[in-house]
Amino acid sequence: MRLPILNKKKLMDLDIKEAIYLLIALLPLLLLMNKFSYLSIGFFLSLFIVSIIYFFNNRVITEYHFRINILLLIIFLYFIFSYFLSDQTLMNLFSYGFLRFDGSFFFCYLPFFIFAVPFLNYRKTLNIYLWFLFVIFSIFAVIGFFEYSNNMHFLTIRISKIEVGLEYIALNNSHNATGSVTAVAGIFALAFFLESNNRKKIPYMGILGLLLIALMMTKSRGSLIAFAVAAVFIFWINSKSFLKLVRNLLILAAVSAPFIFITGAYKRIAQIVNIYDENIVTRFNMWDKAIYLFKQSPIFGVGFGRYNDIAWTNYDTVRLSGFPGIFALYKMPGYIFDTSNAHNSYLNFMAETGVIGLLLVISFWVFCFIIIFRSYRSAGNEFSKKVYLCVMGSIIALFVLSLTEDYMSAPGVMMCISTVTSLAIGLNWEDKRSVRQN
Repeated sequence: MRLPILNKKKLMDLDIKEAIYLLIALLPLLLLMNKFSYLSIGFFLSLFIVSIIYFFNNRVITEYHFRINILLLIIFLYFIFSYFLSDQTLMNLFSYGFLRFDGSFFFCYLPFFIFAVPFLNYRKTLNIYLWFLFVIFSIFAVIGFFEYSNNMHFLTIRISKIEVGLEYIALNNSHNATGSVTAVAGIFALAFFLESNNRKKIPYMGILGLLLIALMMTKSRGSLIAFAVAAVFIFWINSKSFLKLVRNLLILAAVSAPFIFITGAYKRIAQIVNIYDENIVTRFNMWDKAIYLFKQSPIFGVGFGRYNDIAWTNYDTVRLSGFPGIFALYKMPGYIFDTSNAHNSYLNFMAETGVIGLLLVISFWVFCFIIIFRSYRSAGNEFSKKVYLCVMGSIIALFVLSLTEDYMSAPGVMMCISTVTSLAIGLNWEDKRSVRQN
C-alpha cells in the first residue's frame, strides 16, 4: 500500500495556522481586560506581522477589503498629515502614549488590514472568535452577578461614585468600556438567536440573558441606549411583518424588565433625561469646547490628536495659527496623552480633523454597512446570515454609542467591531468564491 507523502512546508503551515486560531480564541478575553492594553497591542501586532508575511508569499487581498482599505488608507494618511501640520513630533507618533490614547484610531482599525489577506479560513475564524466571545462574556457575567448580588467588589465589581453604586467593569478601567463591548456582544447573541433554528435558540437565549444582566450591571446609559436602538434595528431587518416586529420588541422588553429591576439599573436609566446630572453637564462642557474648535477651523480642524492638548479652562482664548473661522491649527508645544476627548466621536473628529475627517470616517462605516447588508440579503446559509446580522447591528450600535463617547477610536469596542466586520467581509468573499468554484 502506497503511503501519502507528507509535505514538510504544508505541515509547518498547518501548525502555524493552528497557533493563529488559538490566538484568535484569546482575543475576546482582551475586550474585558483593557487594564492590560499592551496585551491587545502585542496580539494584534503579531497578527499584523503574520498577515504581511502571507501577503508577500501569496499576493492576495480579498476584493471588498481592497476597496474599503483604499478608503481607510486615505483616512490614515489624512490624519497623519493633520498630525504633522499641527507641529507634532515624529517621535510622539510612534510612542506608546500616543498609540494608546490620542492615536488609538490607527490601532483600532488594524483588523481591516490584517484580515484583508486570506491566510485563514474566514468561516472557521468567525466561528472560533464568536464562540469564545459568548463563553468568556457569559463566564464574566456570572462572576459579576455573584459579586454584585453579594455586594462584593473583588474582581469585576467596583464603586466609582456613591450615587451610582456598584458597577460591573470586568477587568476594564471603566464601566463605559465594559458596557459598550457588552452591548455589542449582546447584539451578537440576539442576532444568533433570531437567525438560529428552534433547537439552537435555547442556548443563545441563555447567553443573551446573561449578557443583558451584565449590561444592566455596568449602568452605562449610553451602552443601554445603543443596545436598545441596535436591537430594534435587527428585529426590523429580521421580521417578516410589522406585527412580528412589535411582538418581538414586546417580548424583549418583557424579558429585560426583571433584569432592570434586579440590578437596580432603572435608577440609572431614569437619569438619562436629567440634564442636570453631573456627567451630562460635564459632557455639555466637552461638546462646547469641541464645537468652538470646529468653528475656528471647520474644514480641516485644529489638528489630529490636539483636542486634549488644549486646556479645559479658557479654551476660547487659546492662540491658533492661521485664519480663525476658516483655517486654524493648534501648534503650541505640550502634548498630553490620556483618555480626555470630546466624549462624542462626531464632535471629536470635527474639532480635530474638520468636516473632511468626519465625512471620511462616516463614509467608511457606511461603505462597510452596505457591503454587509447586500451580503445578508444574498446569503445562502444560516451561519453567514447570523454573522452579517451581527455586523449590521454592531455598526448601528457604534453610531449610537459614539454620541456619548469617542467610541470610534476606543480600543475595546472598536477592536471587537473591526475584527468581526473585517472577518465578515472576508466571509462574503469566501462564500462567493465557493459558489464560483462549484
